[in-house]
Amino acid sequence: MGNSASNEKQQQKYVSLTPQEQRILENSFKLLACGGNTKDIKTEQIRTAWRAIVGDVMTEYVINFFNSRPKKAIDYSLYVEPYLIMEKYDKTQQINFLANSLSEKGASPDGNLVLEEIRKYVSAVVETYRRVLPFYSNSFESWKKHGYRYEDQTAETLANAFLKQFYKDSKTLILGEELEKFLQYNFSFQIMWREVIAYLYGYRAPDRLEKLLVNTESLLPALEGLTEAHKNYKPIMEIPHIIYMNSHLHYTLRNKWRFLFSSKIMGESFSTMLGKIINRGPTMVVVEDEDNYLFAGFAPQSWSKGLNFGGDDTSMLLTLRPEMRSFASTKYNDHYQYLHISQQTLPNGLGMGGQFNYWGLWLDSEYGKGQSSETCTTFRDYVQLSKQKEFRIKNVEVWGVGDEPKLSEDSDDEEINVDTNKKSVLDKNLEDRVMLQMSGHKMHSEGLREPEMDFS
Repeated sequence: MGNSASNEKQQQKYVSLTPQEQRILENSFKLLACGGNTKDIKTEQIRTAWRAIVGDVMTEYVINFFNSRPKKAIDYSLYVEPYLIMEKYDKTQQINFLANSLSEKGASPDGNLVLEEIRKYVSAVVETYRRVLPFYSNSFESWKKHGYRYEDQTAETLANAFLKQFYKDSKTLILGEELEKFLQYNFSFQIMWREVIAYLYGYRAPDRLEKLLVNTESLLPALEGLTEAHKNYKPIMEIPHIIYMNSHLHYTLRNKWRFLFSSKIMGESFSTMLGKIINRGPTMVVVEDEDNYLFAGFAPQSWSKGLNFGGDDTSMLLTLRPEMRSFASTKYNDHYQYLHISQQTLPNGLGMGGQFNYWGLWLDSEYGKGQSSETCTTFRDYVQLSKQKEFRIKNVEVWGVGDEPKLSEDSDDEEINVDTNKKSVLDKNLEDRVMLQMSGHKMHSEGLREPEMDFS
């Protein structure tokens, strides 16, 4: 599937390494040669050293690549080739690298790649990334300190999510152009892959890494808002879940996550939750139900009380456990964010997608009750988020994403008290009025509402 070794050697002539790269790569080669003969090293020397760095599976993949070359011994030019391919060559060379790293089962007789073998390789990269994170992410320690883990099973679920597009048509093979498209557009996997390969060459000790990559984007956002005061906090997510959700956000929102609410430590109260999330900017609402399903909704605009649906077409719903999937807007309707309290003619609660009584995601103001319908026209390729349509809430968390918005002086930042007894005469035909407003009709009598019931 690849170009000839002579073509790759010719390409190496034009590769420009920085002095730092040259030094680190040469030191890595000399260390494996035990400071002695630096002309070439043997496969077993690499296997012994790299197993301790990235584990057996990832080590064997890279050795498969070395063994696919005509050279019997591994000299310096071959030894550094994986790094050069990832950092200096184009996507075609990266596809060849991946293909030549697979086992003998990796390719079909016609030269296409076997999907299951690709899945195993992607899983190995994602699982190995756990070892890399402490060195390439400045925020890893803060997440780890608060109990966030990176388990193999969740890492494999993330890997499967990366390749989800190929499983839609029951495919068993991947064409070269399909794999190139995957590598081009899946920036999260690309970053993981680059950092894992660079980690092999820069590793010196468990607490020491000579960083080869200077310009690389952190997949894990900074953590703000969780403090030592939250001693009883136990995460409902794992780090791969956060990486997956964060990768679907606009790049301007990926830099930080701000802890706003957790039912575990702030109480099972809808009004308390609203008091923590109103006017706090874009948010990720994460729900764990009593069937242990985990899912989320991204709200791109601040939550606020109002008669109309809010949000925009960057809204999305996601499942996190047992599978990771994302559902972007269909633009069929604009039912992205809904928030009502203290009403007798409209549903009281927080909703995302769908319509009244048929929500994509619904959290009732009577805390503990939720809904995720079988269908939702607001989001593309949507499937029910929870195991059951009507679910019971086990835990809820809300995170602000991106920088904290600057509030104006008249912003309502106080905690909301849910009281279903208060109502205005204007509420008698409230549902009809909401439908008129959603159709673009202005309600000129809205200003007559009593101040405490003003939802504008």
